[in-house]
Amino acid sequence: MTRAALRLGAALLLLAVAAPSAAGPSSAPVPAPQGRTGLVRPSYEPPKNPAHQALYDHFRQKKLLETFAEVLGSIRLPREMGLRFAGCDGESNAWFDADENRITFCYEFLAEIDQAAEGGAKYGVSREDALDGAVVFVLLHESGHAIFHYLKVPILGREEDAADHFAGYFLLRAGKTVARRALSGAAWMYKHDSGARKVDESDFADVHGLDAQRLYNVLCMAYGSDPDSYRGLVDKGFLPKDRAEGCADEYAQVGYAVNKLISASLDPDAVAQTKARHKAKWEGPPTSAAPAPPAPGPAPAAAPAPAAGKR
Repeated sequence: MTRAALRLGAALLLLAVAAPSAAGPSSAPVPAPQGRTGLVRPSYEPPKNPAHQALYDHFRQKKLLETFAEVLGSIRLPREMGLRFAGCDGESNAWFDADENRITFCYEFLAEIDQAAEGGAKYGVSREDALDGAVVFVLLHESGHAIFHYLKVPILGREEDAADHFAGYFLLRAGKTVARRALSGAAWMYKHDSGARKVDESDFADVHGLDAQRLYNVLCMAYGSDPDSYRGLVDKGFLPKDRAEGCADEYAQVGYAVNKLISASLDPDAVAQTKARHKAKWEGPPTSAAPAPPAPGPAPAAAPAPAAGKR
C-alpha cells in the first residue's frame, strides 16, 4: 500500500468519530417556485436475482426508501418522482431518469457495495455503515440530479460534482450521527473503488471525478463544515494543508448556492416535522467508540471494479 493510500484509509477513522457542525452559511432565499410536497413515491421491486433477496429484505426492513421519500417530500416539486430499488439485468448502477421521473438504484450496485463493505472495518468503518452509509450518499447524489432538474437549478461546471456537493452538504446539515455514518460509508466506497483497478483514459474522459478526488472532496466538505471537529484530518496529513485552507470557503460556497437556489423550495413545517421524528437517530451521539487506527499493511481485496456510467 502506498503512503498516499494509507493516508486516505486512515482518514476514514477520523470521519467515523468526528461530529460535524450543523452550522451553515445564510443568505436571503429567492421566492419559492410553484410545487407541492409529498410527491416522492418509494418502491422496492422484487429482485430478479435470488442472490439479491437479502439486500431487498435488509432495506425494506429499515424502510430506507420510505425515509428518503419523507425527507425529499419536504421539497416542493412540480410533479411526482419515483424512487426505487430494482434488478437491472446485470448492470451495476444508479441514476435519475428525467423522462421516467424516477431514480433507480440497481440491486447489482447494492451487491457491489455490500461485497466491499467488510473491508471498511480495517479503517474503523463498521460493515453496516460501509453499506448503509454509501447507499445513503448515492441516493442523495442521485436526488441532487433530480432536484437540479425539477427546480431548474443552474450549474456551472460538472453536474456530477454538484450532485456530490449536494449529497455531502445535506448530510452535514441533517445531524451529527447520520452525517458521521453516511460520510464514513461514502469515504470507504471511494477509497475502495480508487484501488479497484488502474486508471485509464476513459476515467479522465468520464463525467465523474476520479474516486480518489471524490474522496478528498468528501473530506474537504466535512472539514470545511467544522474545522475544529475535523482538525485531525489536517494535523495527521490525511487532508493536504493547501486544500484544507480553502475547505471552509468551499463549504460556504455550496451552502450559499443551496440557500439561493434550493432552500426556498423547502417547506419549513415539513422539514421541522421530519427532523423531529428522526432527531434521536440523526443527531444522537455515536453508540460506541471507534477502534484504533489501522497499522500499515496491504490493501484489502478489491471487489470487481465499477464500470464508468451514470452514477
